[in-house]
Amino acid sequence: MDLSITAQERSYLANQDLDKFWYSRQQKKDPIARIGYALWCKSADDLKRAINTGDQAYWDRKGFAYWETMARTTVVNLSVGLQKAGFNGTFGEMREEIKKIGLAVANAHAEYVKNDIRNNYGRQPGLLSMAQIADYHHEAFAEFYMTPDIYGGTFLSRVPDEWEFKLYGDLYCHDCDSSEGYLREQVN
Repeated sequence: MDLSITAQERSYLANQDLDKFWYSRQQKKDPIARIGYALWCKSADDLKRAINTGDQAYWDRKGFAYWETMARTTVVNLSVGLQKAGFNGTFGEMREEIKKIGLAVANAHAEYVKNDIRNNYGRQPGLLSMAQIADYHHEAFAEFYMTPDIYGGTFLSRVPDEWEFKLYGDLYCHDCDSSEGYLREQVN
């Protein structure tokens, strides 16, 4: 399957339409799109429908309750991260800031997919590894003065990321690519 970022997906990003961007990505079976779509879909019914009509292997045979919990946990982590970084807005302002983070993450995802294809990392062009996903989350979070441990894939700051990926990476990315050939410094 072609995992490259399409012109339509770039348009979704330009229009700040995270729902359509992540829906398009999950239709291609982009692993991280499961959580992206769970976070930004317009309704719980949309997420249920995507899971119930989708490839169950892609959804790791985990239903709506699992993926909704992953999304809710992500929102809590982002809220805590923003507060730790000094953000003291209202509930509405917090939601707007989280959307800005969501846009930064989605744009970074698109850039990493492009770089993955260009540099031929891993086994499948455009399929990212847990290390790549963690790196772009860390970069996006840094724009908001948030620490890397806010990203759920690397929340144990004293444990090497590679160990965390092995310990519980399958909770969110059972089908990520390998990190073969990937060197963080080649991304930018």
